[in-house]
Amino acid sequence: MKYLAILAAVIIAGCDARSAPPRVGSAPTPHLPTYEELVNYPVDCSKSEEQLFELRNIQRFKNFNSDIDELNEADRAYNSRLKATIWFYEYGCPQ
Repeated sequence: MKYLAILAAVIIAGCDARSAPPRVGSAPTPHLPTYEELVNYPVDCSKSEEQLFELRNIQRFKNFNSDIDELNEADRAYNSRLKATIWFYEYGCPQ
């Protein structure tokens, strides 16, 4: 009976550690292109899935405020360019 209690405690402790949110800094930081790099982002529809994945990771990492009035001019321009590039890959490339 004592072994079952210990086993249950170990299982519960293991479950808690796996379900915990990742620590800050534990996930690799995606390459964050500058605004100029976004403007010159390579257009290649044959790699649209990989490009969309990369762009969406940048979007999640940046986590811009949805209210554009709360963004400064540089962030507003970056966010707009990022969304436009994502839009191109979603709707401009044949699926």
